[in-house]
Amino acid sequence: MFGYVRPFKGELLVKEYDAYKGVYCQVCKALGEHYGPLARLTLTYDCTFYALLALNQREAQVKASKRRCTCNPLKKCTYVCPANGDRYAEECFKKAAALCVIMTAHKLRDTADDESALKAFGARLLYGLSRRAYKKAAADFPFMAEAAQKMMDAQYEAEHAEKISIDACSAPTAELLETLCAELGETGSEKTVLSQLGYFLGRWVYIMDAADDLKDDLKEKKFNPFISKLGLTDLAGGEMTKEQRDEADRECNAILNGSLARLLPAMNLLPQGQFSGIITNVLEKGLPEMQREILFLHIKEKSRRASNRSESI
Repeated sequence: MFGYVRPFKGELLVKEYDAYKGVYCQVCKALGEHYGPLARLTLTYDCTFYALLALNQREAQVKASKRRCTCNPLKKCTYVCPANGDRYAEECFKKAAALCVIMTAHKLRDTADDESALKAFGARLLYGLSRRAYKKAAADFPFMAEAAQKMMDAQYEAEHAEKISIDACSAPTAELLETLCAELGETGSEKTVLSQLGYFLGRWVYIMDAADDLKDDLKEKKFNPFISKLGLTDLAGGEMTKEQRDEADRECNAILNGSLARLLPAMNLLPQGQFSGIITNVLEKGLPEMQREILFLHIKEKSRRASNRSESI
């Protein structure tokens, strides 16, 4: 997961923003409880959204609880935690925590294989530290580990194919989220809706990440499906002109909008629950805002992270 699936704070109600932060903090707490203190470093917005989707699917029983932050004891946080011994709610947070650990482990392995010697060494070191947590998460939720491994294998094949296409490269991530979201449904109709939502959200995430990294990947001669798609192969090791960058941004935006157009009808068929407003905000406003920041304001991940830390989410 890449951290792009987050709400648009300016359009959230105060109570919704507090609930979002509470779920985020509870996933962090679950990471520490189930997979160790270091596992908290794997926390992402994407997995927080997965927790919200799971909790909303069955109207889980939760409550707000004011406690000290597990990472900063000097700070008090409001946690949204399971209420009345609700096992389903507990499972939702544990699943989200396991997903954080599993996806981070695969990301570290990928970095170790593809990056420069220094970055690869750091990734191998961190992967070694995360192996115990990964094994436990994989044992707790085998379907997640299997789906993630299948994604990594398919991703490698797609990115090393003779003919590169956006559809083929985005399919593994799309199919991963399709599997993860469908598992949250009980009936056939629920699984169909969640599958559609997950598939096009996963496709959007992969394409957004590729669009975000295009300039750097081109300069560093790394793989990016948009390089061949936009005819930029001859520029490998260099930079795009302003005109080329503007054209690339428009093309990326159009493809991303295509995924949103297929995702939103499925969102409208989700059950109405206590977190529906937040889920709608993330998908209807958060994703388009992310496109605007990256493609037209050119705000890079480092700047976004600094901004998020200042907001104390």
